[in-house]
Amino acid sequence: MNENILFWKIFAKRTALCYFLIITLFLICILRIAVISSNDYSAVTLNQNYYKLKIANLRGTVFDKNMIPLTNNTKKIIACVSPTPRAITGISAVLKNQELKNVLERLKDGKPVLCEVPKKINCDGIVCIGVYDSVNTVALHTVGLVDSSGDGIMGIEKAYNELLKGEEAEILYECDGKGNILEGASPSLQNDTSIVAKGVVSAIDINLQTIAENSAKAISKGAIVVADVKTGKIRACVSMPNFDKQNMGEALSNEDSPFLNRAVNTYNVGSVFKPCVAAAGIEANKDSFLYNCSGSCEIIDRVFKCHKLEGHGYLELKGAIAQSCNTFFYNFSFNVGAENILKTANNLKFGKGLKLCENIQTASGNLPSLDTLKNIAQLANFSIGQGELLLSPISMLTLYCAIANNGIYYTPTIVEGTVKDGKFHEYGIGNPTRAFSKETAEKLKDFLKEVLLEGTGTDALPKTVTAAGKTATAQTGKFLNGTEICQGWFCGFFPEKDPQFAVIIFSENILLQTKTCSQIFAEIADNITEIMS
Repeated sequence: MNENILFWKIFAKRTALCYFLIITLFLICILRIAVISSNDYSAVTLNQNYYKLKIANLRGTVFDKNMIPLTNNTKKIIACVSPTPRAITGISAVLKNQELKNVLERLKDGKPVLCEVPKKINCDGIVCIGVYDSVNTVALHTVGLVDSSGDGIMGIEKAYNELLKGEEAEILYECDGKGNILEGASPSLQNDTSIVAKGVVSAIDINLQTIAENSAKAISKGAIVVADVKTGKIRACVSMPNFDKQNMGEALSNEDSPFLNRAVNTYNVGSVFKPCVAAAGIEANKDSFLYNCSGSCEIIDRVFKCHKLEGHGYLELKGAIAQSCNTFFYNFSFNVGAENILKTANNLKFGKGLKLCENIQTASGNLPSLDTLKNIAQLANFSIGQGELLLSPISMLTLYCAIANNGIYYTPTIVEGTVKDGKFHEYGIGNPTRAFSKETAEKLKDFLKEVLLEGTGTDALPKTVTAAGKTATAQTGKFLNGTEICQGWFCGFFPEKDPQFAVIIFSENILLQTKTCSQIFAEIADNITEIMS
């Protein structure tokens, strides 16, 4: 009996303790819910006290090398229109037709609306704010794009997004407890819409860029790059086809891929690679090589042809480059050796991605391995820039800048520096890379001058300045309507004696251009010389 009483006493105590704990936990939950509800209510009250309109995503500026803005280069006026009779009268005096109809329709909701206007409006109920825009930007593939949220999605805009991204510019209207706009209350602007004191200074020269873009209209698909031979800085960079920022839908549906930056993409390069083979031969003391071109030669069990089917006759290295003789270079490469050619190609960073700035580099392309080139048919193709070799137009700058600059080059770059807190922070040009000797560079410069005087590139000779360079027609193995698609190149520099600019011109299909790459080079050299004089 006593044991039963003891059991029930213990049971009652434990039950009471559990009940206490349950009640305590319940009260804590009630208190927590009350706190959460209180915080939510504060947030709702704050939102109800103000009606917010986003005007623009503020963003830093991308400049050209002379601090001319390539973005934020135009200004537009945004009108914040209240749903009042005076404001409606004021906006009706400025906007017409469908634009006005759209604004009036939105004002029926009883809330302020935003619209772009051609001029500032002085009227009660309308606040006009100037914001920067980038409608007329050049160098679109290099500068890049931003999306609707204000994030960079391409080019420098994407690469430097964290630096360039700014705050949202907003206008706040005070509301009553029911969310209605208070009459007579002046709206307040959140974040100044004046120019953001940060940005990126590109290496682009807007004057040279404009010249290159005008000349590029002769190319359906391709690229033009202009660089300072003494620094590697890219002063103009064009990819074709271009695109219209105001008609992105059309660009997205274009099968020619306008958003592809062909300046950094890789292609067959053809004979513009021959100076690399020549440099390797000169460095290896093989440049006294003499060959009799009959129009073709047999390698293993295959006949390799020259572009001049009747043959060039006896040629030395200078004449072989001037006439772009393929059979000479097939046999010259056997004499020089794959290892020596690859050494020079590696000195030029061929087959490697080139870092153009933070977060942007060229496609690496492809440089055949030594094992691959042990096959002499592969080596023959390699010697004329065909076969497995793939390089980008910008990658070709290292070779032609090195020839123009006494055998050394700087890695191509597209950014001069950054602007932070209104101060310019300049990037260095890095260390020079010696690709070959000064003596080799001088010989090659003389050879490439002959291309324009007596060789395959006579139509590349400018009228106002001396120049040197190399032509190429690269086979792709692809056919359209029974005709092989061939890619066109011209790589050169000017003035010939003391070169300042290297120019790379590439066309994805020579049948779809209104001028040859050589003619485009001459045009660019003349136009740049004119504005630099």
